[in-house]
Amino acid sequence: MSESEEEVDLPRFFKVFLSETASESMAIPMSFSEHLQDPLPQTAKLQGIGGGVWTVSFKKIRDCAYFTSGWSKFAEDHELKDGEFLTFVYDGSHTFEVSVFGRSGCKEMRAVVETVNLSDANSDEEEEEEGDDDPSFDAGEDDEVSQGLCPVDSDETVSNAEVAAGFSSLEVESNPCFTTTLKNRIYELLIPAIVVKEHRLTFCDRIKYIDGEGIMYGAKGKWSDDRICFKGWDRICRRNRLKEFDVVHCEMLHIRKKVHSIKITITRGR
Repeated sequence: MSESEEEVDLPRFFKVFLSETASESMAIPMSFSEHLQDPLPQTAKLQGIGGGVWTVSFKKIRDCAYFTSGWSKFAEDHELKDGEFLTFVYDGSHTFEVSVFGRSGCKEMRAVVETVNLSDANSDEEEEEEGDDDPSFDAGEDDEVSQGLCPVDSDETVSNAEVAAGFSSLEVESNPCFTTTLKNRIYELLIPAIVVKEHRLTFCDRIKYIDGEGIMYGAKGKWSDDRICFKGWDRICRRNRLKEFDVVHCEMLHIRKKVHSIKITITRGR
């Protein structure tokens, strides 16, 4: 995770890995409990800096929170060794970004997910779109009409509802969310103005796109009518092979109304 000013306030903790006590489960420091939901969701997501995402069970045992089922797989895939140092950065919902530091004290890239190489077929079009960092065109209404809003239960940052064990990635959250579809202008994700205004949201200069394949980043842009958009959306569309009738659900993860990540799930059309 980039140590930008927008991300400094994200709660975090560190652990030293000891196989004798942490091969099958990992205890979270009790002093970190004030940052966690109550009750805990039944699952948590661990995002490695190599791009992979692991689902683990999240349980409270004698007033201490633990990563249990699924943690051993994460430890195995990252080849954790005694004495190595791990940092956990919490997104305020149920996702932790985990970095591994070897015995040398240096951060190490492990369990790297193979990324999709984009063809050069659309390179000319991409260069044209890159010139729109400060768009001056009048956005048509159709660009936003096809985006809908999901109902939100409250203004709180996260939901207290537990995530059903074994449920798919479509967890019900009270984070602001909206839906969108494949558009001709695929290089930007437009954030509907109504959801920004209703929830009084602000945005980091760079956000994380989180999908089932891992993490990608998008830089913030602004249309001539002050609507917010994020670049790099075409990579998500291509990686997920988005088609005309697919619906993309975008959940905005935030800390104190400042959006740092957009969690993406897709409902396939006909």
